[in-house]
Amino acid sequence: MSETNDMLHDRFVNLAEIPEQGSVVDLGCGAGPALDAFSKRYPQAQLIGYDRAGESLAKARARLKHHAGPVKLAAADLREPLPLEDSSVDVVISSNLLECLPAPPLLLEEVWRVLRPGGRAVFSHSDFDSLMISGPPAELDRKILHAFADDAPPWMDSSDGRIGRKLPGLVEGSPLNRTSVEVLVTHSTEFTGHAARRVGDIRGALRSTALRGCGRVDTVEVEEWFTSVQQASVEGRFFFAETAVVVAASRI
Repeated sequence: MSETNDMLHDRFVNLAEIPEQGSVVDLGCGAGPALDAFSKRYPQAQLIGYDRAGESLAKARARLKHHAGPVKLAAADLREPLPLEDSSVDVVISSNLLECLPAPPLLLEEVWRVLRPGGRAVFSHSDFDSLMISGPPAELDRKILHAFADDAPPWMDSSDGRIGRKLPGLVEGSPLNRTSVEVLVTHSTEFTGHAARRVGDIRGALRSTALRGCGRVDTVEVEEWFTSVQQASVEGRFFFAETAVVVAASRI
């Protein structure tokens, strides 16, 4: 639900603890909701966002147009070294990005490089292989959800639906000093908000993969599953839960 997404962004702000006019970099910033949370708390902070989707960056610019401090939003290939100087920023944040990269540890090394000594990093990632949706028959639901966790759209270099549970270990194995691990759960008994969007993501992704002749489910199974979700909502049987793992770290 949107309020839980807001809670995640608020945790980013609380865990980051940037100086009043410090700098925060969002890797894979999307439409800028996390940077917007920093803007509300730190109106003079320097906000930097990188994403490879021009449409998302345009939305982020519109969202942050009233920010009083400096704003830099730019396209970047996050498989490559970050376009930032060594020891140049106070905070780096990133959400649901690492599974898209062919070598997540390389990005963590880059985060360490660009952070100032004492700087902080906060990462989060949904664990898509632990999604819970009540409504469809169990066998079909397991098949659909596992197929979604393993799905790799053409724009992704890699896909790992279990990376949420791996995130603490990835950070621990990096040059960063891991300082905390938390779990946030989005849940809903109504087929609205984030729950409806995620169900739509699942339906759209698996239909697209099936139409390309790939994947482990066909469009008939996808539509049967989706119809079952809708019916569960009508009958009051719908339940949704998504787990996000949040890991904070610092550069010593």
